[in-house]
Amino acid sequence: MATRDSELLETLPRGRHGLPREAVRGSQRRRILQGMIEVVADRGYAEARISDAIEAAGVSRKTFYELFSDKEECFLAAYEEWTDRFTEITVAAFERAGEAPWSERIAGALAAYLEALAENPAAARVCIVEVLAAGPKALARRDAALRRFAELIDQGRADSGLALPGLTGRALAGGIHELLHSELLHGAARGVPARLPDLVYWVVHPYLGEEEAAKARDRARELVRPSA
Repeated sequence: MATRDSELLETLPRGRHGLPREAVRGSQRRRILQGMIEVVADRGYAEARISDAIEAAGVSRKTFYELFSDKEECFLAAYEEWTDRFTEITVAAFERAGEAPWSERIAGALAAYLEALAENPAAARVCIVEVLAAGPKALARRDAALRRFAELIDQGRADSGLALPGLTGRALAGGIHELLHSELLHGAARGVPARLPDLVYWVVHPYLGEEEAAKARDRARELVRPSA
């Protein structure tokens, strides 16, 4: 299960605690990153202020500038931390399926990804919606994240036997994130796992055709939690 974004704002013990400087700095950094995530999710990247992030994190401005040069650097670090986490969750679910058919592995990976987004709505909004407003460096990192996602999808090529265009996986990854953008833009993070069956059908269809896509969609319905 994904670590919920609200669980990352841990605080240090009050008063003298005897913790090594590295531990203190690590805690402060994590709190600042999560503070940035929460502020950007709430206000949008353009309106987010360093003062809001450090207030949420419970640290001083001096501490912030000892760790980050500006808002952009802090945002990029927070974005990379969460995209790496979402990617790890997705890849782990794909690999857990072992020798299962690709359609089942990709369904499990998508299920894990959507559940992680639903459990971490602030991080989900930042990584899928607000990153688009954060400048060229953020967009380059988003492109790299989409490429990793597309690589899992395009493993269906081995089962396909079709001469599919080389951009098929990337096009599907981009389409999925366009749909998620719309959902998260309107605050519907909790409902994204319910999109799983249709997304599985959409991903499987170009590689394996209508019949297998329909079967994969039916199996995917069993992966959707009732609460989603």
